[in-house]
Amino acid sequence: MALPFPQPLDLLPPGFVMARFIDAFSASSEFIYWWSPSLDVMRTWHASRTRGRFSDPATQQFKVVDASSGTVVAFAKWDPPSAMEGLREGFVVYDEEGREVGLRGDGKIGGAVQKKKLKAPEGADEKLYEDFFHGLKTMGEKWKSHEKLVLSVICTDPSHHGRGIAASLIRPVLALADKEGIPAYLEALPLAVPLYQRFGFQPVDRLEYDLAKAGRQGKAVLTIMVREPQSESTPT
Repeated sequence: MALPFPQPLDLLPPGFVMARFIDAFSASSEFIYWWSPSLDVMRTWHASRTRGRFSDPATQQFKVVDASSGTVVAFAKWDPPSAMEGLREGFVVYDEEGREVGLRGDGKIGGAVQKKKLKAPEGADEKLYEDFFHGLKTMGEKWKSHEKLVLSVICTDPSHHGRGIAASLIRPVLALADKEGIPAYLEALPLAVPLYQRFGFQPVDRLEYDLAKAGRQGKAVLTIMVREPQSESTPT
């Protein structure tokens, strides 16, 4: 399937290809304080969440695959605003099992989509679970993320860090947003803030979770970052 922008082969190591996809979930240890103690329960819960994303026509997903083994080594999920045109070409809708069911017929993405709310995983702290996702929702509303291009998920296998793979999943999409004058939004883990700053994102807020509520010390902190549209002369 053709991408709506040139595949940035110069950023990828030999043997990799890129395509639309969403596959997995990744979390830093301080952000799993609300999880069920059962890893099997969490795997099942995240699998259900991932299947829901496959069937959501308001999102765009990309992956990087090792062509020699078929292993997914990186993926990203973008939530474009309804006004964005650049990601619509060739957009594919999936069913709940991740099977392709055809192109979206109206040629549009974004906008209001009815989404099924997931319940807290069995054994998880339901109050902490609700507080965690309520915090994300509140920040999104405060900074009007529905009007922005949102990078909601990105993950690279640790064994493939330092190869420019994350950049290949970010830079071309931001270029489309720049072309249309659309700002971007994300919630960054602490270690990722410098990376996003190199792409022009700036910290605008902080979302803090008190880990004492889960019997742990410290806080889990997400940095809210916004990137204004940039001209071709602006370095990223």
